[in-house]
Amino acid sequence: MSIEPMKIAVLGAGLTGLELGRKLGELGEDFIILEKEPQVGGLCRTNKTGEYYWDFAVHAIYSRSKEAMDFFNSLPLEYQHSDRNVKIFIFGKSKKRYCIEYPFENGVRELPLKEKLECVLGYLAGRITKRKANNLEEWIDNSLGFGIAKYFMVPYNSKIWNCNLSDISLDLVSAKIEPASAIKFIKSVFWEKTVGRKYQSKFIYPRKGIQALCDYITKDIKNNIRLCSSVERLTRQGSKWTIAVSDGGVFEADMIISTIPLVELLKKVDISGIEKEYKELKWNNTFFIMVGLKKGSKFNLINDCHWVFFKGDEIFYRITLMHNFSNEFLPTLVAEVTEKGDILDKTKDEIKNAVVKDLLRIGILGSLNEIAETDIKRVGYTYAIPSVGLNDIKIKIKNLLEKHNLFLVGRNGNWDYINMDGVYLKVRDSLPEILKKVAHP
Repeated sequence: MSIEPMKIAVLGAGLTGLELGRKLGELGEDFIILEKEPQVGGLCRTNKTGEYYWDFAVHAIYSRSKEAMDFFNSLPLEYQHSDRNVKIFIFGKSKKRYCIEYPFENGVRELPLKEKLECVLGYLAGRITKRKANNLEEWIDNSLGFGIAKYFMVPYNSKIWNCNLSDISLDLVSAKIEPASAIKFIKSVFWEKTVGRKYQSKFIYPRKGIQALCDYITKDIKNNIRLCSSVERLTRQGSKWTIAVSDGGVFEADMIISTIPLVELLKKVDISGIEKEYKELKWNNTFFIMVGLKKGSKFNLINDCHWVFFKGDEIFYRITLMHNFSNEFLPTLVAEVTEKGDILDKTKDEIKNAVVKDLLRIGILGSLNEIAETDIKRVGYTYAIPSVGLNDIKIKIKNLLEKHNLFLVGRNGNWDYINMDGVYLKVRDSLPEILKKVAHP
């Protein structure tokens, strides 16, 4: 059995692995990317079912960072430019349906008077008392108040996350939740409609699907990517890593950069002090259910939205409408369902049928006869959860692995809840430091 030597082995050909490869290629480094799937992209993929194109959830490209947006805009891709239209779907009294603005603070103005007053009073009380919070559950109640907690934040977050809200740290707040100031909130409720997070209000998306982004990044490094090569075992021998893959191949590398889920990496590597699993590592697995309509049909209530949040008893917590991301797509929605609770006992067909049933029940679908195609895919490790106590464990793991020239980067590799722009920025910042550590240990 021959062993293929190289300087750097990158595990995973999702967006992070591909961007690492692009940078390494520009630097003239000797590297290989090992990917278990037959296709690059990871979560950043576009699926095709019949004539219908669909992604794994939302892939709107926007950023606070001018450098990140300059990078995406510099690529020779044909983008569709959009003004974001995102809603929250709510059933009120007497089954009245509301599609209110997102984020929820902006949509409070559209609620009935009683609910509106509860949200305002709770928000102001939270600003006045400023009680300390130790986890997401406490923060929602303390900072956003009893009204917003009751009507959206608690039911929605309880629906999406595969753990108790008390197990989620405040890192989620700093990374993803940006509440408006009290003055801005009051103005948006009673006087003027506000935009919310301005940098998110416009976005770009490749007209051919998000896969086009990954395919372009791949074009100059195709010979460095080995598909259908799941890493089975990582063994440290002297100053080298031996990497055994599922097809029988064996590689030897001076260093490894892992972008695969940290939970999976820990199962494959034996280093003193590293455990095979940690209770602090929590995550979501997700079912993505595609519904494509016949030409000429459209979805009711939400047809013009880019994505919509659902906090009620629907089986899904979010829907993405692909035809609003690209004019080249037929009317298509993608519903997301977290794998937890009674979902664990359902087959894929049962989950798909439950999604269609709910779409009919709440009025988004008018008739079964409008449906042309459906599909469902389960994807593991869709969201790394920033759990309480996670940071200390991550620091311990990273320090031990880096002593052996094994580095963690990216959304799943470093267990970071980041978007596509975050991937670009993390690679930009981390790769020079990694190469420096290896060159000057």
